Amino acid sequence: MSLTLDAQFVNTFRRAIEAEKLALRQDSGAYEVPLEGGRCLAEMNQAEKSFYAFRLPRPSDRVTPGVACSLREPTGLEVPVTLVQISEGEVVLRSELPISLREGAYRLIFVPWFLYDEMQKALENVPFPEMALRAFGKQPVGRLSVTPRPFDHSLNESQAQAVRLALESQLSILWGPPGTGKTTTLAQLIALLVAEGRRVLITSTTHAALDQVLQRLQGTPSLREVFAQHQVIQLGGQECSLEQVVAATQDQAQGQLARSRVRLDWILKQQQELLPLLARARQAAAEAQQLDLFADAPGGLEAADLGAVVGSERGLRWAGLSSAQQEVLLQRRARRLESLHLGWRLRARWARQTLTEGQQQAVDECRILLTTLANSYVSPLLKEQQFDSVVVEEAGMALLPTIYLAAGRARLQVVLVGDPQQLPSILTSRDPFAQQAMGRNIFAVLGERPERLMLNIQYRMHPQIGELVSRLFYAGGLQHQPPQEAASIAATAPFAGQALVVLDLAGEARTDPGDYSRYNPASAAEAVRLARLAAANGHSVAIIAPYRKQVQRIQELLGTQPDELIDCATVHRFQGHERDVVILDITDAPPLEPGVLLAGRGAHSASANLLNVSLSRARGKLIVIAPLDYVRQRAGGTVLAQVLETALAYGALRVRP
Repeated sequence: MSLTLDAQFVNTFRRAIEAEKLALRQDSGAYEVPLEGGRCLAEMNQAEKSFYAFRLPRPSDRVTPGVACSLREPTGLEVPVTLVQISEGEVVLRSELPISLREGAYRLIFVPWFLYDEMQKALENVPFPEMALRAFGKQPVGRLSVTPRPFDHSLNESQAQAVRLALESQLSILWGPPGTGKTTTLAQLIALLVAEGRRVLITSTTHAALDQVLQRLQGTPSLREVFAQHQVIQLGGQECSLEQVVAATQDQAQGQLARSRVRLDWILKQQQELLPLLARARQAAAEAQQLDLFADAPGGLEAADLGAVVGSERGLRWAGLSSAQQEVLLQRRARRLESLHLGWRLRARWARQTLTEGQQQAVDECRILLTTLANSYVSPLLKEQQFDSVVVEEAGMALLPTIYLAAGRARLQVVLVGDPQQLPSILTSRDPFAQQAMGRNIFAVLGERPERLMLNIQYRMHPQIGELVSRLFYAGGLQHQPPQEAASIAATAPFAGQALVVLDLAGEARTDPGDYSRYNPASAAEAVRLARLAAANGHSVAIIAPYRKQVQRIQELLGTQPDELIDCATVHRFQGHERDVVILDITDAPPLEPGVLLAGRGAHSASANLLNVSLSRARGKLIVIAPLDYVRQRAGGTVLAQVLETALAYGALRVRP
């Protein structure tokens, strides 16, 4: 019996995932998330399971309720734990074994393949496999009826056309080249989807992309009521977080939990101070009884001792009593504190349970949910969630199984948003099957389709830079309407009056023994010099280099306190961002042969994507540092050679010996 089409897809994904997991086990170590502090939540202890709370200094996609991992104690001991709750920068863990709380560093330890384990589990139950297949072009695309409504945002014709297409189609592909207003278009689309009564999931590979979408949604007038009703949630984000929504909708439980923490801390302190006094009173009473069986001995505790626990006035009265009487009163006090402790533990337990239930309720009732693709299949809060519309942002960067899972939550439609000319997903495995089944760009899988529409006016780059990008990577299909400041940036140093410069720099590329990563001292020094000139004029600067070693060298030259306007990294760090000035340091030079960046040929190669992202980050000035003769002689016909020749046609050449 032949498998159904969806079963074939799932089996293919599973095989590819196993290959990737094998590669990760061979090449990767564990992923660690640091924690701070640590306290036992006595009020939550149930069925011999212990609960502990730690501060979470930085958010992480991996820290999700329901996930199993291990906690490494300062001693190095690792204890298996389950993440129960994340709220207000605090994570609650459940452990079958006791955790020793002490000074030192605690870390959550995740094996790098746990996301793939969760991915395989999620593939076993895809709610709407026909929609998942439709997102891969394997099902006919139907039309949806919509009510015409005015736009909140002012859109150009290609943006408006993309919104109308996405509203009316079961599958749409919004192709957004750099600076073409993709996020504004997406915000308008989501506002109209919500107006149609559709529940929307917005998902992406990174929180940064979701932050940008959320910010634009918050500035959309027709969505103000949805935000006011706390029906927008970004899981793992800083704004509209699940914790904020629950705090707003479950204020009674939130207040009760805060009060319980304060009271329990106070009671614990009182008990710690009382127990030594009670022991002293008991000992004094026993000694007095041995000395005189027929008369009351004087009290064993002074007013100052008692006043610290029961108050100064009561301490004065109790000081005049016998040791036996003091013991009785202190025992009564201890029982009272224990009763209070039990009562506040029960209040805290109720509050935590209410907040936990409130998290699920908030997710169930929200109209717009933003979350990363990983979180969408890992979080227990989302296990049963279904949506009318699913929007996959940065779809070109997503692994194919994650797109399949996200699209499989959609009842009505899927919208794929991104740019096939930007960076693809990254796999550890070099297995050709895994690369084909998981690592390809979804846009390449779908090919040319009537549901795909490209936004064609860019608003970011100076026209010279924009035309370079357009000619090289978008077949000349982009028009340019840059902001006024683009010309102002081009007018200032370095190379005042020039927006696009190729700096021909003779240098020498090197590698250190045992390290294949390259560096070029001459180009690194020149990149830093130019960056400081630009930053002196108040411009933000990105120095982009293709090699880790070159990035490290540039960062060393910038010093331990670099200018906050200057940032240096490989290109992956800058995807989704922009800067006033971009300095692209090619690094490659004699005597070494051209490296990976220079090797690519064709507009759809990995080199083309890397270069496109690098060049298109610039608003007003783009400087490419490269040895021209070296590139022409040793890398003729590559994408980089085409970039340099086209840049020379639209920009200026400067030579530095």
